[in-house]
Amino acid sequence: MREVTSYCRICAAACGIIASVDGDHVVSVRGDPDHPVSRGYTCPKGRALPAWHHGADRLDQPRVRGHEATWKAALDDLAAIVQGTTAANGADAVGAYLGTGLAYDINGWMTAERFLRRLGTRQRYTPVTVDNAPVLRAAELVTGTSELNPVWEPDRSTLLLLFGTNPVVSHGYGTTLADPVTRLRELRARGGAVWVLDPRRSETAAQADHHVSIRPGSDHLVLAWLVRELLTSGADRAELGAHCDPADLGRLVVAVAPFELERVARSAGVDTDQLVELLAAVRRAGRVAAMCGTGVTMSRDGVVAEWLRWVLLIITGSVDREGGMRCNQGWLFPLETRPWPADPPADGALEPGPSTRPELSRWLGQYPCVALADEIERGPLRVLIVAGGNPLTALPDTERTRAALAGLDALVALDVVSSELTELATHVLPVAGQLERDDISMLENVAFANGTQHTTAVVPPGELRRPVWWVLGELARRLDFDVLGAIDPERCSDDVLLRGVAAGSRGGYDEIVAGGPHGVSAASEYGWVHEKVLAGRRWRIAPVSLVARLVAAADTVADPGTAPGSRPGGGLVLVPRRRVRSMNSARYVAADDGARDPAEIRLNPGDAVARSIDDGARVRLVSANGELEGIARADPNVRPGVVSCTHGVADVNVARLTSATTDLDPETGMPQASGVPVLLVPTDQDGA
Repeated sequence: MREVTSYCRICAAACGIIASVDGDHVVSVRGDPDHPVSRGYTCPKGRALPAWHHGADRLDQPRVRGHEATWKAALDDLAAIVQGTTAANGADAVGAYLGTGLAYDINGWMTAERFLRRLGTRQRYTPVTVDNAPVLRAAELVTGTSELNPVWEPDRSTLLLLFGTNPVVSHGYGTTLADPVTRLRELRARGGAVWVLDPRRSETAAQADHHVSIRPGSDHLVLAWLVRELLTSGADRAELGAHCDPADLGRLVVAVAPFELERVARSAGVDTDQLVELLAAVRRAGRVAAMCGTGVTMSRDGVVAEWLRWVLLIITGSVDREGGMRCNQGWLFPLETRPWPADPPADGALEPGPSTRPELSRWLGQYPCVALADEIERGPLRVLIVAGGNPLTALPDTERTRAALAGLDALVALDVVSSELTELATHVLPVAGQLERDDISMLENVAFANGTQHTTAVVPPGELRRPVWWVLGELARRLDFDVLGAIDPERCSDDVLLRGVAAGSRGGYDEIVAGGPHGVSAASEYGWVHEKVLAGRRWRIAPVSLVARLVAAADTVADPGTAPGSRPGGGLVLVPRRRVRSMNSARYVAADDGARDPAEIRLNPGDAVARSIDDGARVRLVSANGELEGIARADPNVRPGVVSCTHGVADVNVARLTSATTDLDPETGMPQASGVPVLLVPTDQDGA
């Protein structure tokens, strides 16, 4: 038995782990007590890595149209299809969906990006336009780049505001948070305070000083009110004067003026006293930390809320300043050394979208995921490569998505475990899991520490599994181009490619390797965003498109009947939830806890009684777009009028309730998946 120090790559928290290994068998995984960030913590998902790695659903052998094949036969067949398709229809006949699973495989992600560029296709899709686009778009509009992200520093913070996010389960959204319960408790023990605004009394709300149970979709209204009041009293006048354009500030003052206390409290469904106390807490703290999660970003006005979060931080002098939130400069990809444009793109600058959906835009080098089915049904897309994701649980309108994928000339799944997607795929290509490869952390802008970390493989790849980079390198070679820097895939290695990725890093690859799983990091620095990134050293606090949406939103606080989350006729609204043993569609279950953590439909006990729904009853959840069935659970932590479901789950697939054509965000094309109007009825009742 030997012990191998590594770090977990299920989510961006990247907790340090110690794996006990017997030969090639991973016996157990526990937290690394010497890891400087996670400090011995790991969640149930991390501890379940051995069961996941050795599970019966691991993919071990390539398959072509349902039959086992050699790697040579599978790649030769796929290459012939790609060549024939692009010759007849052009490069846009081939595309890729790069999923969240690939985001923690830096060599795989970088190789996939090179593959798509060399292929010349515009058909690139990622989960960004399913759950994260408002975060990146708001950052781009306010700062001029989507790469900046405020990170919470609990050791230097006194007030943390959490809107629609549950880091105790998700481990952070915007700031990765290993051992979240301990971090929150430490903040409070030092005299700091935590406020959670969420329709559900989540696991994080249970650890907070204050929980405000607001109506789904009203976060932007509360933020607009906070900004309104702080501009009157409590703003950082030096920040406003030196780093905000007076014309922008004037437009902002006018836009937030209608958001008066009583009207916002009525629309949010909360007492005015709660909001007054929240405002007082912000004024006392001076500088604050604030984060939004998928409960906000998946809502109709998620990008407006994200923009107003930035505004709240800016006007209180809380971004790029000690005591507020820092922006990581990064170690692997240092941002402060980059030549930032003096005149970034205008507010509304977006590329044209796909021909089948002219109302959509291409953004961040990708098409919105809601266009994928159209591009297959009516457009050029004939071959789709899916790496580390599952569009059947992530994308709206599940049955249409399934039918579209089934109609492709080739649906290629590069994955670690079997799923509904691999059952549908024409080509199933088994790739190395996280314990079978060397890695460097890539998502530096959300990292708790301002740096990166490195690990070698815990065990060698089993069976016929190959790294993603090898698969794409071999496919590219058959297509007569190169994605591995002129290195034969058979002679290449994780280490060789990682050295290339780290060529421009702060201290070089050898220093990153020396830091190992415990990482290398730089001390926090403040002011570099103001000095080096912001055009004219000024924030763009009043983007034209978002100001217009906020002005339009003022109508929703005028009439309580149109308040977000206010559903006449006994209807409910849907909000997302995370499961502690799942990361999107991937579930990590140890042998002794498979019965726990079910995908349930949770609602307030009063709503259950009003609908004659017994706890544990089978029910139908119906929206204007579709329906699903599941088990109902009465949960007093859920606000009345709200139903809570986990996203990314095949057996209770919320994607069936969402739409690829209606209620799309005009900035990003992202579908609405939070605050969706629904009806909930027993399975023996008509939900029409």
